[in-house]
Amino acid sequence: MAGCILSCHAQQTYHVSPTGDDALSGLSPTNAWQSLDALNAQTFLPGDSILFERGGTWHGMLHLKGSGTEGSALVVGAYGDNSQPRPILDGDGYQASLLIYNDSHIVVQDMVFTNQTSHLDDNGEVKKLPTFLGETNDWGSGKNVRFGIKVVADAATVKDLVFRDVKLHDIYPTPTNPDNAHLGYGIKLESRSDTLNGQIHTIDDVLVTGVEFARTGHYGMWIKPLGLAGNNTIKHEHIQITGCTFTHTGGSGFVPNRSRHVVVEHCLFNHTGSSVDDRMWARGSGTWPFKCERVVIQHNRLMNAHGPQDSYSAHIDYGCKDVVIQYNLSFNNEGGFAEILGDNINCGYRYNISVNDGYREDPEGQPWNKKGKIFWLSTFCGNNQVRCPSQGSFFYNNTVYVDESINPEIYVWPDAGDVFMCNNLVSMAAGGEVLPTLLEDEGNVFNVSHNLFHPPARIDLDNDLLANALFLSPQFLATSDTPVQSELNYQPSPASPTLGNGALISGSDDPWDFRHNNGGLDFFGQPISSTTSPTIGALQSSLCAESTFWDVNTNQCEAHPEPCPEDLDGDGTVSVFDLLMLLTALPTTC
Repeated sequence: MAGCILSCHAQQTYHVSPTGDDALSGLSPTNAWQSLDALNAQTFLPGDSILFERGGTWHGMLHLKGSGTEGSALVVGAYGDNSQPRPILDGDGYQASLLIYNDSHIVVQDMVFTNQTSHLDDNGEVKKLPTFLGETNDWGSGKNVRFGIKVVADAATVKDLVFRDVKLHDIYPTPTNPDNAHLGYGIKLESRSDTLNGQIHTIDDVLVTGVEFARTGHYGMWIKPLGLAGNNTIKHEHIQITGCTFTHTGGSGFVPNRSRHVVVEHCLFNHTGSSVDDRMWARGSGTWPFKCERVVIQHNRLMNAHGPQDSYSAHIDYGCKDVVIQYNLSFNNEGGFAEILGDNINCGYRYNISVNDGYREDPEGQPWNKKGKIFWLSTFCGNNQVRCPSQGSFFYNNTVYVDESINPEIYVWPDAGDVFMCNNLVSMAAGGEVLPTLLEDEGNVFNVSHNLFHPPARIDLDNDLLANALFLSPQFLATSDTPVQSELNYQPSPASPTLGNGALISGSDDPWDFRHNNGGLDFFGQPISSTTSPTIGALQSSLCAESTFWDVNTNQCEAHPEPCPEDLDGDGTVSVFDLLMLLTALPTTC
């Protein structure tokens, strides 16, 4: 009978309107419910939809109860006049605007989530939902930590979640402890396991697409498995972040922890580590994996990361395996372009373009410490005295431009392991301070070859960087009226000495063997041979005429779309900078 109840269930669509009535059925727009209380009292079944009326706002926490099934998801979305704004769920100081607790097969779309009101009600009591077992959850209220959407797996594995075309903005706690002032997150996926008792819970098969994250106290999105310390086998599986924007997040944009098969692509990260609000963490790289495996971070725009530590375009934290950061455009990130920490295997950067990254100065003037860097490989693997080497770290076929205003370092720590650094193009403005470089020899094995540095007087090259180095002008194609961060500025001309003068990377058909498989494509998606010498840098040849870009979807040069009136930098106005960003961001049409 129980099986029949599920399989024979007639799928229902529930409507919620600011002008509704909880005494009605909720099963049509004219019989809509009004409050979150009506929804929190229900347990929904596979195929059901909960739709909020466009133009409406609801205050409080929605604790969504019930799972879908494979092919019959539970849907939360919008209905009504498409000319009206998306419905808003304002968490009103509760722990989250939306809570998903041990439930699977759920789609959340066409909604807006915000949460920054006080965690205390009018009587001074902490706001909690009795349905959420408040005291049994470590963070049962919103006083010291706050979420737009929180997903918890502590009694079951959660799988098949889709977050599509939603916006999460202004997520801040109202802390009683100043040390926790910044713990606001757009989306958090939190699992809890007890390996000693054999209780393993993960959150798998998650798609986040077309989601906007803006103004969060800490990370935009965070994956956090609890109870797995010391276990390097159990991971969250199959996480895809695509076509999202992360703007003015107080910490990093996206942080996956103990996850496997992660893809981050076609996203814009702008002003991570922001400090435009004093409730922000004010430090963070665009994105970084921690103890993850098989991670691909590609075709993103990573801009304007800020902070006194890290704050790179995207960095690779410690304990990772098989991580590649490729085909990204990195611009004006305070910490730098490429950072790899310790205890990693087969991780690195290829076919990226970095423009004016690494402008941070060390506050105490110490070399090789917190000063901004182009390439940095360390042995840090935790807040202890232990240091850990990595295996198979690589930096190849990246194009780097540094103007006259900054002089970032290149540095590899002692005992960092084996390092492959080939076919990189470092082009500098003629003026400005000399760039320092140091590849420590102690405990390291270097394979360094065919890198181009120009002009040579602008960089103090470590002896290890001299192997087969070129010091000729790369002879980029001349462009005019193009922002410095545009990839169009870094196309080699037909006379460029970079053409065909790189070290061959070949020998394996395994796409995860990054050291011996060149990936087959350059930044623009042009083919790269596995039998003939490649071009130095991220672009194999000049591809598109001035004021056009290479569209990886049509595989041809396309005109830039007309800039749309969007506030991409999150400053509340549509500025010239927003329009310039559109010239180098992913194709956008009005």
